[in-house]
Amino acid sequence: MKPVYFVKLAGRLSRVSEWYSSYISGIIKGMKIVVLAGGPAASFETYLAQSGDIAHTYFVGVDRGAYRLMRAGFPVNLAIGDFDSLNSEEFEAVSAYADELHQSPAEKDDTDLELAMLTVAAHFKKIDEILILGGIGGRFDHGIQIFYLVLQKRFAELVEKIRLIDGQNVIQFVGPGRHQIVKNPSMTYLAFASLTPVSNFLIKDAKYELDRTDFERNFSLSSNEFIDEQPVTISFTAGIVSIIQSKDL
Repeated sequence: MKPVYFVKLAGRLSRVSEWYSSYISGIIKGMKIVVLAGGPAASFETYLAQSGDIAHTYFVGVDRGAYRLMRAGFPVNLAIGDFDSLNSEEFEAVSAYADELHQSPAEKDDTDLELAMLTVAAHFKKIDEILILGGIGGRFDHGIQIFYLVLQKRFAELVEKIRLIDGQNVIQFVGPGRHQIVKNPSMTYLAFASLTPVSNFLIKDAKYELDRTDFERNFSLSSNEFIDEQPVTISFTAGIVSIIQSKDL
């Protein structure tokens, strides 16, 4: 664990310059966003180190997530939240370290994560993916609220860009169409859960296939598997479906 230092002006200007380059890159070809929330995220350092080009990633720390990013040595391009989980010394350290900090009141209409998503959407016209870590695996009410985030109309354009990630699960969301699912090498099982009624849902090339089926109510189809790691295809004509790859501990 790296010690916390207050950032000197030269170092801070360097980080801002790097962020600006990433910002321009995000306008031109799309930005990768990493959001670390305040929930359980025991192995987030390893996951982020293996997840691609950190230099072209925009890091958002939500509440205590900002402090955890800083302590792990990652950039904090945006720190956002009411920061009620930080003591005064920790908050001062985050304030000095983060490129940008938005402090919200404790009582508000939006959650800290919703505020983070709104800010990111306003910052970048093109977003390739949004990885949310520390959002699931803790309090159930927090987890289910984040799971249903994609149903909010204001986030409609982000639905297929969002990934919810913890030590056992990688969850993505898709709308109508044909989708090919590639196996995550760290995961074992494949499941589908709808967030709305779904029409003509089909599964091909999985251990358990499904002919076109209409679901008038939300459904969950769990414990499916890939066959020899070949891609699985799903398709449907209406609705929103989550794709869940998971493993046992």
